[in-house]
Amino acid sequence: MSKSTSFDLRPCSMAQAKDVVLKYHGYGSMPGSATYLFAVFEDESPVAVYSWQPPPPGAARSVCPEAPYGVLSLSRMAAVPKGQRTLKHVSKPLRWQMKNLIDRGRWPVLVTYSDEGQGHTGHVYKCSGWKKSMRAKRPFYVADDGSRTSSYKNGSRSVGASALSGHTFLQRWEHWACDRGDAAVHVFLNGWVRLEVPGKRWKSGNQAYTYKKALYWRDS
Repeated sequence: MSKSTSFDLRPCSMAQAKDVVLKYHGYGSMPGSATYLFAVFEDESPVAVYSWQPPPPGAARSVCPEAPYGVLSLSRMAAVPKGQRTLKHVSKPLRWQMKNLIDRGRWPVLVTYSDEGQGHTGHVYKCSGWKKSMRAKRPFYVADDGSRTSSYKNGSRSVGASALSGHTFLQRWEHWACDRGDAAVHVFLNGWVRLEVPGKRWKSGNQAYTYKKALYWRDS
């Protein structure tokens, strides 16, 4: 826990995060992987969870056409009920990790969504410095176990056994570490370069790439 905060925010395991998300997130589901996974701990138990991962390619291009590889999504945020935690505002740990724990040189653009069908207004995002952008009507799917699922999974569009259950309005929120249009330059100037992954291709057949910090990079 940082001396400048009143909460114990640190990385957590997928199992710890999943337990909170499945119980307290409206979708009742947890992504299978995360680029960053943080939690606020009280008595060594997570009371608020924040899961980050790149959004689907189409969504990333919509947010940042010049550098979709620089977009990171807050895919899940969940917390135990207020009566079960001393943490008053989940927005404060969110703002802290955006400023101090996420590499904004690699991820200059953050995106998340508030689901109006879940009764969300996006107040937490507004308090954390995010800005509203587009609002759109979107279908949602429900699996046999009652959890909400995405039409994009494991690198392709597929809902599997999930059923179309209706539509909702999603409000997109964005947070930029650079000016719009400058994301590609921002990533480059922070030393990140695109490299081919030998022998790996995406399901589309396209060559797979990854981004790594150039070891030779030095500030001028």
